[in-house]
Amino acid sequence: MVISDIPNATPLNYNAEVQLGNSPLDRNDYNSVVKEIYLRHLIDGSIKQNESQHIVTGVQIYDMQAGRMIISHDQDKEQFAASINKLPVSLLLLEDFRSGKVNMNQTVTWTTDDRRGGFGDFDKPDAPLQAPLKDVLFDMLNKSGNTALRVVVNNVLGGPQAVNDRWATKPQLSHTRLQLLDATHFYLGNSTPHDSMWSMQELMRKQDQYSGFMKNAMSDNIFTDFGVRSQLGDSDYVLLVNKIGLLDDVEGNNRHDVGIMYNKKTHKSYAYSFMTTAPYDANDTSATVRADQSLKDMGQYLLRYVGGRRAATGPDKSALPQPEKRINY
Repeated sequence: MVISDIPNATPLNYNAEVQLGNSPLDRNDYNSVVKEIYLRHLIDGSIKQNESQHIVTGVQIYDMQAGRMIISHDQDKEQFAASINKLPVSLLLLEDFRSGKVNMNQTVTWTTDDRRGGFGDFDKPDAPLQAPLKDVLFDMLNKSGNTALRVVVNNVLGGPQAVNDRWATKPQLSHTRLQLLDATHFYLGNSTPHDSMWSMQELMRKQDQYSGFMKNAMSDNIFTDFGVRSQLGDSDYVLLVNKIGLLDDVEGNNRHDVGIMYNKKTHKSYAYSFMTTAPYDANDTSATVRADQSLKDMGQYLLRYVGGRRAATGPDKSALPQPEKRINY
């Protein structure tokens, strides 16, 4: 079956929102096969529109119950990861929690030289210089704290080289590395849709107190007006656990969103990774605006496929997060 076989399918205009309530994603008289074909059609249209503006776009969507990839496009193409590389960093912490090497209540201490700007509580100029590890981890995942990330890498995991050495033992992270500057300083480096989605799946694969803590941190993260979460309605039965990456840099403006959607009624889960890098142009931001919109579009399509509905109101433009510059951690 192809898209033209769907009865009364309306030709799509990708510059406008697909009509709600009348597409196969929203109608109960279409079976799951038709809805999946339509979802692929919509996502493919968004990808093509991105690439027409030279936006590097990598996408994966995975049915976790069926163990089957629904969509995969440039899944191994490396892009600068921005904050989504906080996911594989968290994965190493998860392993150390489970092995007893570290515990969530231990106190972590750092100095003012470790402080980095960002959205996190510990990024503030007057923030404390010590906290329980669970508070540092929450800040890193819920608010994408940058001081928290530096503290975890250097003061808990043994430094950026130690992190890279452990990632190197995992073939599923073959494209994911921190970019080392010296023994304690680094950039977040590259990743791919495949690597980032695998990291999220591994974090959520086995439910215990540690993964449950991380799930709660990411399911209630502060970035409600960006990407997929900005499209989330009916959150009483559709759970979204996600991490974003948001960076403007002369090598490319990154807009990434990686997560898992779970429908509490159908008990179905879908993992996804949407990664985009728009060409940097100080005088023309149209490609970056398009990349931003594509995350919302693809998120809306997938949420509707999973069974959710779009949020009733749009985002508060004044509350949109401002992109960071590439950070020397």
